[in-house]
Amino acid sequence: MSNLLNVANAKTIKGEALGYRTHILYLSSADQSGHEVCTDRTDACTKFCLDKSGRGRMQSVVDGRMRKTRLYFNSPGMFKALLNKEIHRAIANKSKRDLELCFRLDGTSDLGLGIGFAKRHPTAQFYDYTKSRKRLEMYAAGHLPNNYHLTFSWSGENRDLCRWALENHVNVAVPFVGDWEGDAYPTHFMGFPTIPGDIHDLRFKDPAPRVVALKAKGYLADDHSGFAVRPVEMTNYKIYA
Repeated sequence: MSNLLNVANAKTIKGEALGYRTHILYLSSADQSGHEVCTDRTDACTKFCLDKSGRGRMQSVVDGRMRKTRLYFNSPGMFKALLNKEIHRAIANKSKRDLELCFRLDGTSDLGLGIGFAKRHPTAQFYDYTKSRKRLEMYAAGHLPNNYHLTFSWSGENRDLCRWALENHVNVAVPFVGDWEGDAYPTHFMGFPTIPGDIHDLRFKDPAPRVVALKAKGYLADDHSGFAVRPVEMTNYKIYA
């Protein structure tokens, strides 16, 4: 099997300009493999998941992610040993590149894999996005490793939990679409300032509490379910303001 970790993602490569090389794990999203990897996903999450963007549409990539996911569920001990070996090798070879390392192990899943590996490798930076309430609460309470960073993800259906996250100094990633007085997104959302989220993927570098504004891309730009936030919704729902 080829490497489990990927370093050639268009967005994570942007982090190299800021001195970080991101290693990211992509599994088959949702339950495509016959195993659920995103227990808190909504219908909109499944429909607009970024696993279908870019190289993710190539059959060879789809097949590779499927093999990784089935290995994780069918032989978890072997999977974790292989992943740990790759992480250890990347850390050991760090001096060959003039870049800091970071790892995102839930690229297209929401399993919390990074927590255990952050404990194993306390000198490396791990980060993820999540829709898990349990993991959010653990992170907000300071019960996760210091080298593990979480950004909570908006779904449109979890707006109250997103507000709670922000009130507890956990950033929330939100996709926006439309013209916000000439800008791609509003300056504030739910009473908190926004910051651009497409410049890089190094979420652990973001100040908090902030709304990480992402530009809705592809089919998501045509979404009217509330997953992608539009200017009219800011008027219709005072909770957004």
